[in-house]
Amino acid sequence: MAYLLQFVNCPYDPEEPMPTPLGFIPDPYPGFFHGTGELKRLFQPVPRDKVHKTITIVSDVPVADFLKDPGDVDGDRPMPDCFWIGKGNDYVSSRFRAVVERYDRDAVEYIEVRFNIPASKKPAEAYYHINVLGRGQSIDWTAWPARGRRGRGQGRENKLFYGLDWPPANWVMRPPPAGHPAIWHEVDKEVDDQVYCGSGTHVFVTNELGDALKAAFPGQVRLYAVREL
Repeated sequence: MAYLLQFVNCPYDPEEPMPTPLGFIPDPYPGFFHGTGELKRLFQPVPRDKVHKTITIVSDVPVADFLKDPGDVDGDRPMPDCFWIGKGNDYVSSRFRAVVERYDRDAVEYIEVRFNIPASKKPAEAYYHINVLGRGQSIDWTAWPARGRRGRGQGRENKLFYGLDWPPANWVMRPPPAGHPAIWHEVDKEVDDQVYCGSGTHVFVTNELGDALKAAFPGQVRLYAVREL
């Protein structure tokens, strides 16, 4: 079995804090990388020169009593070990990296970014923008009712395109072969006039790695189980 992996945390508005014990407020808010969407579509890594050099995190603003929900933490929240800033732009701590590298040392590129973080938020030693380099074609597109649509792109006229319709519980994967990455993107697969579209933003992990991340960073990752043939 494999999992679709998603990070829970992202920057939050101090006026409307996220309902999580972890959180962070960047100041100024980091801009988005130009052209990231196209890079993800082509399964290409974000170049090092496009990645932010420094991101400053400020202390959390205390929440007014009347806005608090049961269990809300006032003041500084610990800095999460995995989070996203903009769709498909994921960051992890050195603690997160250590867990991943127990299972695969080559499937992720780590680009170190300087984070200025108050000590009260218990920062890790380092933080990285990550490019998932692992690639796979494990989805069995014939085992679930994927919906196709005709494409009109240049050179692809009349071809039938299939996408990964939500939810992941509908998807089916073949068991990864020996030597398969522990973390990867599912890439496109073309058979005759049919194109099965993977995703450069969906990140998949083996069940062993997914379970290890969930245990090490409770509440910080979502794992959607994908059925295995």
